[in-house]
Amino acid sequence: MTENKEVESVEKYMQLLMELKISITELNGKIDNLTDMKETLQETKKVADSANNRSIENEKDINNLQKKTSTKANKDDVKRIVEDKDNWQRNLPAWVAATIAIVALLLPYFN
Repeated sequence: MTENKEVESVEKYMQLLMELKISITELNGKIDNLTDMKETLQETKKVADSANNRSIENEKDINNLQKKTSTKANKDDVKRIVEDKDNWQRNLPAWVAATIAIVALLLPYFN
């Protein structure tokens, strides 16, 4: 009987070892998946860091452009300046005519 108990104990021990081997194999598969994920995560982190750096540079560029455009005249200012210039050129002949008329009226008094 002791041999039967020893055989049963050895069978139980071998069954336990097989279950342990299966568990270790499953854990190895999970660890491999995690190692593969680690590389993917590192690549993703690199891409995210480069995108973050690019967005910071873009913000700086946008701020520079806003500063440059804030010091320049906008379309309304340019339109107003052009209209003022056009008004001066349109009114010049009238002013010249008025000046000639005044000179013509005052010329007989000084001669």
